[in-house]
Amino acid sequence: MAARRARVLRDQQAGEHPQALRRHLIAVTQQLLAAHGLTGLTTRGIAREAQVSDGVLYNHFADKDELIVAALAEQVGDLTARFLADCPTPGAQDLRTGLTALVRLSRQFQAESLPLLSGLLSRPDLMHAVLDRVHTGDRAAQLLWVRIQEYLAGEQELGTVAAHVDPHVVTHVIFGTGHLQVLADVVAPGLTEVPTGDPLDGVVDFLVRACEP
Repeated sequence: MAARRARVLRDQQAGEHPQALRRHLIAVTQQLLAAHGLTGLTTRGIAREAQVSDGVLYNHFADKDELIVAALAEQVGDLTARFLADCPTPGAQDLRTGLTALVRLSRQFQAESLPLLSGLLSRPDLMHAVLDRVHTGDRAAQLLWVRIQEYLAGEQELGTVAAHVDPHVVTHVIFGTGHLQVLADVVAPGLTEVPTGDPLDGVVDFLVRACEP
């Protein structure tokens, strides 16, 4: 780790990568948030872990809060990009396989993104700033909803999803199921358990019956 940091800083000083130090500070902040959460996170602590002077942070960010927002928004953006890359394509698989992929991708996205944001419950100002950031750009979180609806609309055009099915409603079910299960695992473990198998299998069965012509 120390060797990598030293190289980042040498590159920055040499002018080879103007954004290297900024990205280094973001990466260090992400590591500290994952390990310790927001409580006790200080500018000095970030600088010490990044092996830079305290003032360096202010060359790239207005304050610690802006760095935290950038760090969390980048992580959610990475999760969004991975979701979009793994989304099924209409007609590339049968309907059950496609819906199963979407349900599981939605659960995985929320299992990884919600813990990132839960630490901001005591700082609604930061929460709103992060949410504003993750809903802009080419990795905006709402693109998940768009992609699910596009998949369903594409399957409708192929005749594998009934014409009367509302893609927006089905997207609510898909995304809401993952949301509920992730929250239940935190506040009420076992709430969504079923006697056998994965509880999401039953959701997929329901969606297939609801969507088939």
